[in-house]
Amino acid sequence: MGRRWTRLIAGGVVGALVAACGASAPAAAPSASAAATQAAATAAATSSAPATPIRIGALTSLSGPFAPWGVKIKAGMEYAASELNAAGGVNGRKIEIVSRDDKNNPSEAVTDYKDLVESQNVVAVGGIVSSDVGLAVARAAEQSKVPLFTSLSGANEILTKASRYTFRTCLLAASMDMAPIAAFVKDKKITSVGAIIADYAWGHSIEAAIKKDVETLPGVKVQYATAPVTEKDFTPYLRKLQPANPQLLILTGHPPGNFPITKTALGLGIGQYMFGAWSPPETWVQQVGSSMYGHAIEGSCADWSSPQYQALAKKFYDSTKSFMDFNALDGYAIVNLVANAVSKGGSADPTKIADFVRSGSYTPTGYAYPLSYTQWGELKEATPVIYTFAAGDPPGGVFPGAGWHPEVLLHSPAIPPAEPAQ
Repeated sequence: MGRRWTRLIAGGVVGALVAACGASAPAAAPSASAAATQAAATAAATSSAPATPIRIGALTSLSGPFAPWGVKIKAGMEYAASELNAAGGVNGRKIEIVSRDDKNNPSEAVTDYKDLVESQNVVAVGGIVSSDVGLAVARAAEQSKVPLFTSLSGANEILTKASRYTFRTCLLAASMDMAPIAAFVKDKKITSVGAIIADYAWGHSIEAAIKKDVETLPGVKVQYATAPVTEKDFTPYLRKLQPANPQLLILTGHPPGNFPITKTALGLGIGQYMFGAWSPPETWVQQVGSSMYGHAIEGSCADWSSPQYQALAKKFYDSTKSFMDFNALDGYAIVNLVANAVSKGGSADPTKIADFVRSGSYTPTGYAYPLSYTQWGELKEATPVIYTFAAGDPPGGVFPGAGWHPEVLLHSPAIPPAEPAQ
């Protein structure tokens, strides 16, 4: 049920009650003093009534193959809300996060999105990880006109030239995602590349981007292997690539396979570097261990080396006893982006929030680039960080006792925004 129908039904009920009351004898008019007392009481009750909260939906993967990303995003969103509420909220209104698990299921995610919008009255939704989910929910967002922030859904097809309510926040569009990798290939003078592609929207978009940005580099040869999203044993795929002796394995096109592919490749001695799919840093270490230090290469919307990031991440750790990775930072950024639009735009109306975000620029604390957008919701000024893993705790007390830290290798040059095909 939508907000408009709710108002109409409520209006009908009130009208029926008024009509029913009209059938009885009219009540005597109150005296002037009684009316004044009643008016004062009503005004006092109104002034003391708490303002309704601003509700933001966290629609993300809390189970299934993308749960390591989604759990962190939700934690970042909740931390941002608690921080804003401790400071008095936004325009006197508290922020409330309403969570749903999309279970990596597009149809279920659309149902959840509609429930968040129509029943929970959220003003925005964020946290989508899977590209297949993002494709489905983005269409619902354009119909509902309630802004959707896709954390890690990078398939190019998610945005169209007509998109006005869907925005990327962390991971780049697939066609943009290979530009930092191409910069890394040139920096390391790599000539042989292998790529394992997952058979779904994101994987195919990445394959097209590799062909555009990496395969066209002078002297660089690329070999491909395509695997199901749910594949667990990547030995045959790596054996297929092994004769080319790849120096770099691009795993970006198969996010769930990043960890088993890396472990198998290291065991087989295939590839000096493995470029991941913006996978959670802690999960890298848990799944692969120290053997991947200096080998696993990743992208990030968090600038690990910035003092602003370190100060925020320390507060996050002190409050939650967990590491603020780029997924948690993205969730934090989404809530603050919406809060900024409400505060400075002067309205919690979803359409006005979308208009404000689309026409402005906001640099979240600790981010590697500002969130500024094309008219269709693509990032305009993305300069992601490329990093690897090294031994030793992160600086600034952001994750005491970790025994490892992200080590920044380079900042990508600015990447031109992708333009939808239609």
